[in-house]
Amino acid sequence: MGATILLVWLRANLRLLGALAVLVSLVTWATDLGGWVYACPYCRVQRSAIGVVGLLMLLPDPRMWWIRYGAAAICFLGAHVAAAQIFLVFRNMTSGQPSNPVNLVLATGALFILVGQALLLFSRRPTDSRD
Repeated sequence: MGATILLVWLRANLRLLGALAVLVSLVTWATDLGGWVYACPYCRVQRSAIGVVGLLMLLPDPRMWWIRYGAAAICFLGAHVAAAQIFLVFRNMTSGQPSNPVNLVLATGALFILVGQALLLFSRRPTDSRD
């Protein structure tokens, strides 16, 4: 019951979630360009993918097929890079090489955000009465 209510809310607030994704992308880019964090190429791809898909979620009808196709390609690129970073950090941690475990958490968060964005864009509109 609670999961259904959450899913309905997420579907109905697609633009709000898109704006939040753009905000997350801008804040993380600001920390990168400000020199506060390491300039990680994996992180840059992930934050860019989250931001671009967030912008697509702000379009008037983000569930049109061509927007979904482009967003899916961008989401899958970002998700692939996030998964590669997760395995890289895990490999470094288990082999004794220096690695920051925070990167593992952040890459996992990016993976969840990107997969969630793709799933929301491919979910039914909230006005659909079929369930």
